[in-house]
Amino acid sequence: MFRNAAVLCCLLGALSVDAWAVSPSIGDILPRGAARGSTAEVDVVGNNLSDAVDLMFHDAGITLVELTPVDNGKAHCKLQIAPDCRIGTHAIRIRTKSGVSNLRLFSVGSLNEIQDTEPNNDPATVASVPLGTTINGSIDNEDVDYFAVDLQAGQRLTAEVEAIRLGGPLFDAKLRLFGPAGHELVSEDDTALLAQDAAFVYHAAEAGRYVLAVSEAAYGGGGGFYYRLHVGQFPRPFAVTPMGGQPGAQANVRWLGDADVPAQTITLASDVRGLSPIDPSTDLGVAPSPIPFRISDLPDTLEAEPNNEPGQATAGVAPGAFDGVIEAAGDSDFYCFDGTKGQVYDVRVYAREMGSPLDSILTVYNPSGGALADNDDAVGVDSAFRITLAEDGRHVIRVTDHLGAGGAAFAYRVEVAPVKPVLKLGFLENDAACIVAPQGNRAFLLLSAARADFDGPLKLTFDGLPQGMTADFDPFAAGQGVIPVVFSAAPDSPVGGGLASVTGKLDQEGADVQGGIDYNVVLLEIANKVPFFVRNVNRLATAVGEAAPFSIELVAPKAPVVQNGSMTLKVAVTRKEGFTAPISLRIPWLPSGVGAGTADVPENGTEAGIIINASNGAALGKYRLAVVGSSSGYTVSTSLTPVEIAKPWVTFEVAKVETEQGKPTQLVVTVNQGQEYAGSYKAELLGLPKGVTSQPQDISHDTTQLTFPIEVAADAPAGKFEGLFVRSVLSFEGEDVLNQSGGGALTIFEPLPPTLQAPEPAPAPTPEQPKPEEPQRKTRFPKTA
Repeated sequence: MFRNAAVLCCLLGALSVDAWAVSPSIGDILPRGAARGSTAEVDVVGNNLSDAVDLMFHDAGITLVELTPVDNGKAHCKLQIAPDCRIGTHAIRIRTKSGVSNLRLFSVGSLNEIQDTEPNNDPATVASVPLGTTINGSIDNEDVDYFAVDLQAGQRLTAEVEAIRLGGPLFDAKLRLFGPAGHELVSEDDTALLAQDAAFVYHAAEAGRYVLAVSEAAYGGGGGFYYRLHVGQFPRPFAVTPMGGQPGAQANVRWLGDADVPAQTITLASDVRGLSPIDPSTDLGVAPSPIPFRISDLPDTLEAEPNNEPGQATAGVAPGAFDGVIEAAGDSDFYCFDGTKGQVYDVRVYAREMGSPLDSILTVYNPSGGALADNDDAVGVDSAFRITLAEDGRHVIRVTDHLGAGGAAFAYRVEVAPVKPVLKLGFLENDAACIVAPQGNRAFLLLSAARADFDGPLKLTFDGLPQGMTADFDPFAAGQGVIPVVFSAAPDSPVGGGLASVTGKLDQEGADVQGGIDYNVVLLEIANKVPFFVRNVNRLATAVGEAAPFSIELVAPKAPVVQNGSMTLKVAVTRKEGFTAPISLRIPWLPSGVGAGTADVPENGTEAGIIINASNGAALGKYRLAVVGSSSGYTVSTSLTPVEIAKPWVTFEVAKVETEQGKPTQLVVTVNQGQEYAGSYKAELLGLPKGVTSQPQDISHDTTQLTFPIEVAADAPAGKFEGLFVRSVLSFEGEDVLNQSGGGALTIFEPLPPTLQAPEPAPAPTPEQPKPEEPQRKTRFPKTA
């Protein structure tokens, strides 16, 4: 009995770390995709998944039918893919009872799905796969996967591989095709449309058995190198022209890069502005990946050949959009529009961002033929600039490739748009774009606002927060780019989650400027944390989790932090029984000119202090700050707590003095009084070198000058010592108000050698003799009275 009790005590002590570990994460979703219209069974593989309860879908078209945790590293899920689900990758998270995971991608296709079967490394023995198949596979180091297809003479074969676009490791997939005799017929690596994934269209020259090969371009591979190989006769254009249209319009589009795909008329969405991908679709099927397309209110002008010279420029209007293709090397396309002096336009090329291989150079010429503006790379490798028309008349636009390249898929779109205010909201220090507030606790978010062509205060609204969760924040002031937001979950909030939208609106009468979340979640980085592959999200993943084992509270200071001063903020900790782990503290947001360190609450500790410092130019005002605490997989926040940054209550002008080793002196300090305060305090002279001392002096609100006696030891170091300052710790309602300032200096000289010292004075003369003149003492200092 007693032995069991001892064991129980040991187990309770161990709860300080392991039992509280949360923060679910997804490594992979296997298989990496499924066909639309199907019911798919997948395994979500990651960490801390034993209490998984739900999936969160950033995109419509997929629903969760059933979720069963298998163990801490796996959850088995049954998904229903809608028949009209969007083709391509979908963003998914898993939610547990205590957290929300990172974002991972799951691909939806239209073909029959199979899993590759190992071994498949011998092209002579691999089995044939039917056309109209998506193969889910993986590549090990130095691995090559082979798949055979049987083709008739003249039969079309289309192949596309999804690898890096699945959001895993840096998988630069290579796709090859070998003919019946074993000769390599096609070798594709990177495509502009498909990032570093490959695709091709081939027509069989003869009947027979053809072999497809998938590998990493440098024959790398390993864990996480998953791919989806689409094999069929589906259309695979690599661009479209025009690349945009007006909402609700009928757009006549011409698919580029696949000669078998005819032009089509498509109906554009009426409720969308900006990027709206479209699916190339024919009686041969639908492409495995959509093509980017822009919807805007600008009228469209499609190039009319020939337009290779300014005199042949295709006429359009501004504001307006101009669509074309640089079809041959060395080609240039020209357009023209009539402009009026004083008009201001933002001119932008959409090409590489839309999957075109074009590396654009954009030039606008004035009516006299001079270049008004030109640009190569402004947005990635796409061109952009703002122009102000200096005269009335015909203006000419020129588009060409930076290296003089061209080809069937070198499509582009130039938008000449009036300047409009733009607002985009995003996150700082929140790479995963998710917030989890445990029951009865809080979570912290840094929300950013990027304004373009306007300024002013912003109002915020949060829609779609889980039941019981609220957001506390101060509105954006004019010119303010970042604010802290603290999310609180009531103790009785049900555990749940959702995707919340955040909207900012210019808070001025009659203003119609608003914007929402526009944030790129980084899925793959290369050297020096450079984002390589991202997924844009427009909503924040939010959840109420089960109660955390600790909470923290920032004790509101009564006294201000004055410029050039500091303060130790007190953080109180409440722990659940059995939780003893240390807690790391930090302040994630501070006003301009204010800095802070970090602090640790020791094991089983209940409080800690965290120091903040205000510079001489710190922004004055009353702010609400929060402290964030992390331990054992949990991160929680204090409430937003008021802290004031004020002007110094007293400042000190410290003089510069000189002396010799072993010779005392004194230093006079001018005292400038500010905020009125009561009582008498001590002022210290600090920054003195070794061997030099001074005694504190009394100071009150009536003091205008302090005199510090300075004792200099005979072995004090010689030299000039700058940075002398005076510190006085005043008091307000029992709390310290540290005031300090300086600028003083002490110079210590070595005494003159004895041979250069003045001689002893002569004896006093007799009365009848004239008094000799008193010799002048040799010294660096003037004689004092």
